[in-house]
Amino acid sequence: MLRPVMILLLLSLGACARAPDSVGVETVVPVESVPGLTRHDVFIATTRAPSDDTAQFFSGDRSLKVRYASVDVTIPPGHVPGELERTKADVPDPRRHFTIQNPVAYDGSSQFQRDLVQALKNRPPSGRNVLIFVHGYNTTLTDGILQVAQFIEDSGYDGIPILFSWASGGELTKYVYDLNSVLVARDGLASMLGVMDSSAIQHYDVLAHSMGTLLTMETGRQIALTSGINPTGKTRNVILASPDIDIDLFVSQLQRIPEDYRSFVVMVSSDDKALKASRLVAGGVARTGAAPVEVLNELGVIAIDLSEVDDQSSLSHSKFRDSPQIVQVIGEGMRTRSTFGESNETRSGIVRTGTDGVLELFGLGG
Repeated sequence: MLRPVMILLLLSLGACARAPDSVGVETVVPVESVPGLTRHDVFIATTRAPSDDTAQFFSGDRSLKVRYASVDVTIPPGHVPGELERTKADVPDPRRHFTIQNPVAYDGSSQFQRDLVQALKNRPPSGRNVLIFVHGYNTTLTDGILQVAQFIEDSGYDGIPILFSWASGGELTKYVYDLNSVLVARDGLASMLGVMDSSAIQHYDVLAHSMGTLLTMETGRQIALTSGINPTGKTRNVILASPDIDIDLFVSQLQRIPEDYRSFVVMVSSDDKALKASRLVAGGVARTGAAPVEVLNELGVIAIDLSEVDDQSSLSHSKFRDSPQIVQVIGEGMRTRSTFGESNETRSGIVRTGTDGVLELFGLGG
């Protein structure tokens, strides 16, 4: 059974060659010479071990120590929302591609916190928010950095991103390795959240994707059993995009989280081919990211069905960032929460194409 499942994984999750690591690599032309590009600071907390390859920065090997870093990401002037313009060559062109510049590895969490606080203070008070992004399976550090930068750019997020990068092996055949790396990283994510206790931060948002949602939920369960959920009261949204979590495990995780704090936004899609492959590996048990909204509604979470949103580029597994309209829905929802709904009576919704051809969210907000 293992061999056909692995073949299915390779086919379903994409067998194309991976783009090269590109942290701090030299560019075709200096980024300073390119008019019209935009920049984003991306802070990093990781349970990856440092790499001898400077372009990799941190490897796929595990570390029990949380390490902190930061980079600058440039977005090309002609960037198209929903697209990640990434070079397949060793040298990116900032006129056409995302680039990762100025990598800094901090000696400890205090330097990380100092630079983060300074970056927040350079923003207007309304923009002093932090997005914690937790990437999914088969993701290198370069992948994670570019994914969160793309989301920040396309959503118009009103704050600064922090990438929590656990030690994914970055290979299709390392699904079980990645699963165990998630479990190894639970204490690391909890530790990083403790470092984030700063008066300079107005709100936190959490966006986790795929297997990263398992790490987020496991850490949330752990915190609920120790210090309690949201002790600072600053958590604004927790969004689980295409969660690759056994539905029975998800129910068990929720049981440790008080009902008043279960208003997670869970984005599901019945056509998610990656989760169909994951279900086969898991012995046929349904994945939370493919569950009906009615089932999730009964659990007390806000479920948004993206099944009618077409996304062939990622086999319907990354609609949260590949669909320009969905990115905007998430960005607006993060800023106001009205898009996601705050009433306990409006706990699910579906994204459909309206009469004018624009994607609209039905079933929330009244």
